[in-house]
Amino acid sequence: MTIPSLQHLTKRAQFLFVRAGFRASRPTVMVEARRREATGHIGLGLTATKKIGGAVERNRARRRLREAARKLLPEFGVSGVDYVLVARQHTPSAPWPALLDDLGNALIRLRADLEAPRGPAKRAKAPAKSTESD
Repeated sequence: MTIPSLQHLTKRAQFLFVRAGFRASRPTVMVEARRREATGHIGLGLTATKKIGGAVERNRARRRLREAARKLLPEFGVSGVDYVLVARQHTPSAPWPALLDDLGNALIRLRADLEAPRGPAKRAKAPAKSTESD
């Protein structure tokens, strides 16, 4: 099995495309994912808002997310899917194992969502209740 390569998302349109997909939120990271038509590589985007802190904290959060994604996406990511990792308040200061655990759990959850059959789940209809009284 070949490991898919990571390709960075750079355009705003790519981030907006992924935003309309699935998402999984954890204490240290929120991960958004969406399958695209072309397969092959895994797309990766990173973002940290000013809510995280100043430039130093935002850059630290992005560096930590980039390294965590480099370690975990080849194993838990799905080929042909774009992922956006959104830093949370605790991303810059969270213990490294906790960050890896949160990202791994989010990727596992998203894999299940992405590989589920398309369309809404069909439920069996419940039998209609009779309104007649004896």
